[in-house]
Amino acid sequence: MAGHQRILFATDFSKGAEYALAKTLAFARAFGAQIVLVHAEVLHAADPVSTEEKMKTAVSPAAEEFVVERKVVRGISAEHALLHEARESGCDLIALGTHGNSGLRHIMLGSVAERIVQLSSVPVLTIRHPDQAFERP
Repeated sequence: MAGHQRILFATDFSKGAEYALAKTLAFARAFGAQIVLVHAEVLHAADPVSTEEKMKTAVSPAAEEFVVERKVVRGISAEHALLHEARESGCDLIALGTHGNSGLRHIMLGSVAERIVQLSSVPVLTIRHPDQAFERP
């Protein structure tokens, strides 16, 4: 079969992730792909109960047919947890939103999307929300 069949979509429940999920769902619809919806948490960093609730409502009912799994994964870093899950779930594409941080904020916080692009063995689709203006140096 041509094209991507199983997409890991990484969400942090932000506005940018919601936008990226809508675009990923359109991609899945066009190509008949399945989506594995994943939220990664750094060990001991979040409330698993509220995360599970957010996962239940992250996808609109109209798009449910494309989401085959919902997972909350934990790891030392979000990118390593997501990359591990992509391999374990047999995903042939990783999709995620980007926040577009630059400068000092990028240096201090890093970029999960950037590290996933650097380390992934499968293609990565990064999607920026159109309201996020590009910062000029």
